[in-house]
Amino acid sequence: MRAITKQFLYALFALALCIVTVMCGWGNLSAYAATDESVQATYENTNVLNNLKGATIGGKEFDLKDYPHNSNGKPQVISFVEFCYSYYAEKQADYGLYIYVYNPQDIAFDMSSERNQIQFTYGDKPSYSKYVLEFLNYSTEAGYEGRFWKFKVKFSEAQRTAIIKELDANSRVYKISGIELSYKNTVTEYACGQTYTYKGYALGYGSELAASDTLSCKVDGFDRYLSLDVQSTYWRPQGTHSDGYTKDTIHSVYFSVPNKAISEYGEMTAVHATWLNAYTAPILITGNKDIYNVLNKYIGKYVYGGTTGGTCELKNPNNNIGYTIIATKAAEGLRDDVDMAPMAGYYAYNAYTNWTGMDNDNTASFDRFMYYLRYLFYADNGNADTYTLPAEKLIGDKKNGDKGWFETYTAAYGGTLINNRYSRDLFETVDSKFTDVTISSNDTYKLTDNTVSDTVWDRLFGNTLKAENSYEFSAIQKVTVNDISRLTDKSLFCDTYYVAESDYGDFTNYVRNAAAKEETVYLFRYYQSEYVSNEATEYKRVSKWALVGGNYNAYEYVDTNAFYCQMWVQLDFDIIDLTFTKDNVVTIIPVVMSPIDIAADGEHPASTQGEKGLQWWQMLLGLIALLIIFWLLLKFCPVVFVILGNVLLFPFKCIGALFKAISNGVKKRKERRKEKQEKEFESEKKRRRRAIERKQKESGELPDYVWTDDKKVKPKRKKKSAKPPELNGNVTPEEVDSYLDSIDWDSVDWSKLDGKGG
Repeated sequence: MRAITKQFLYALFALALCIVTVMCGWGNLSAYAATDESVQATYENTNVLNNLKGATIGGKEFDLKDYPHNSNGKPQVISFVEFCYSYYAEKQADYGLYIYVYNPQDIAFDMSSERNQIQFTYGDKPSYSKYVLEFLNYSTEAGYEGRFWKFKVKFSEAQRTAIIKELDANSRVYKISGIELSYKNTVTEYACGQTYTYKGYALGYGSELAASDTLSCKVDGFDRYLSLDVQSTYWRPQGTHSDGYTKDTIHSVYFSVPNKAISEYGEMTAVHATWLNAYTAPILITGNKDIYNVLNKYIGKYVYGGTTGGTCELKNPNNNIGYTIIATKAAEGLRDDVDMAPMAGYYAYNAYTNWTGMDNDNTASFDRFMYYLRYLFYADNGNADTYTLPAEKLIGDKKNGDKGWFETYTAAYGGTLINNRYSRDLFETVDSKFTDVTISSNDTYKLTDNTVSDTVWDRLFGNTLKAENSYEFSAIQKVTVNDISRLTDKSLFCDTYYVAESDYGDFTNYVRNAAAKEETVYLFRYYQSEYVSNEATEYKRVSKWALVGGNYNAYEYVDTNAFYCQMWVQLDFDIIDLTFTKDNVVTIIPVVMSPIDIAADGEHPASTQGEKGLQWWQMLLGLIALLIIFWLLLKFCPVVFVILGNVLLFPFKCIGALFKAISNGVKKRKERRKEKQEKEFESEKKRRRRAIERKQKESGELPDYVWTDDKKVKPKRKKKSAKPPELNGNVTPEEVDSYLDSIDWDSVDWSKLDGKGG
């Protein structure tokens, strides 16, 4: 049920405003103090039925007849006990909280699991928190075995201090929204919706002058909580980081909220959630059925193929797996090395540096050696280059009742458990504690990727990085049916709302179904991580002298029809409460949901080498064969060679002619443009010359130069008259001639000469 409940789910308890005697079964604490055990230990060791008999539950004295077996019934909290609260600091060590549960199906809950938890808040604290429930005992009376369970709320000293500090000593309020119980490793949360208000004190924990207990409890029901059906999705960009094999991943969940709640409390503005992060060990996916069938026998078994004494005698009974699977930054680089005898029997995984060779028993050349294969999957389509491993293969598919790899591997191989569930061996890294965070709609994420070219030319010259993209979006986003109708293209819709295309059908159907029930769907992006996917090269061990290297028992290349991947998963993801805001009024509503495990799909590498990659010696042989054919054609078939050459050259000649025609056209256009410019220059030059001469003529000044045949020449200047020679009989003819030559005859005013005019 995902609506805000308008009535209590429990008929036997949680009636409003009923006053109860909390635990008449244990009565005066002095009775427990008389033993050697502490008051708390004595109370905890008392059987649940001894506590309940004689107590008042829901305003009525406890009676076993009111709690029959019911195969369809659900567990119910019938009492929440505040034990030994005191405002005296020296007496607060005995303070504790206890839960009594009615188990109508008489099922055997997992008693040692820390996944049994209770969700509540206290005092004026608005947000809720989960606390582990420590199993104490269950009823053993004949006919009522396991009908009633007793748990202790387990908290740290810091949590105890925080609770006591927040409580009002005169009226201590606890609001319980739900309880989670584990049954056969599956946790289910059951709604509670109860407010317990305690007043007074147990004898000895209040006033020193008090003569009796004054402790009382009022139980009120509340219906302001949400039961959510939470589903998961993820999104990754198409490209990778610059390394070519790492992708950003955004992890999301989606759920629906009743429109009535949104109308009353406003839009959802924050989500409080918890989960445990874990990073998987390398997951191997192969499309080679033969290799899959062989490796399947060695899952979870120790494999070490090192050599001894320089020979090829293998050290371990699990040595003859016959294959080595290596992932590197450039897997094709390993194809050169057929001589890999020192690595016999290894699952070699090196995701970050190229393999450079190694000595016997020296593992330093690899970043990681997989002595155990923890994951193995077969690509159903036979081609790992195009195969994507569904997340359900890891975490299971509840819809179809299929178990996931986490569960089946743990059942088969065991080992230390994390979170009381899965083998620790399945994970390379596990967080030391749960993430507990409140994320608001103002929070954003930013993902990046690089577009990489797969062309042979770009790979040859290392020019594979084409462009870098970034994607930024809000942590909370509402999605409606109109949004689906607006974006009819599947890929465009998924890239707009950051939903995996593999989840498109489920997500859009969920939105439509929610709308039909007058509910609104929210996408909640809660975590960003990196996903690694490397193409793997598969080698087969051969008991023969290798063609290259000359080493017996070497490995030869098979194919690249495989890849390794690693991802972050979230175990026991749980939403605690939701925050709504309307007219600046903030309302926090607790959530009831059963924890879920979340994983993304294991996508194939963004870039692969293909199924039939050639080794260097294969390419060398091909080049030699090509040269031989060329030589034979040249020597024995010259006519054929000439014809073939003409045929091959014909398109190039056509291209050359085209370029020549284009070049000639360009040249002619340049010549015409130059001729036009020269004419314009001459015209301008003459215009300027005429303008200068006109100006000089008007001013009467002698110009600094004149134009002669389109050239500038200095004008002829007046000669200065030489001093006439003295006529004293000593003048030579030469002097006379010189004087006469110095006279500027053109400037002589002949009219002034002796009046004779010449």
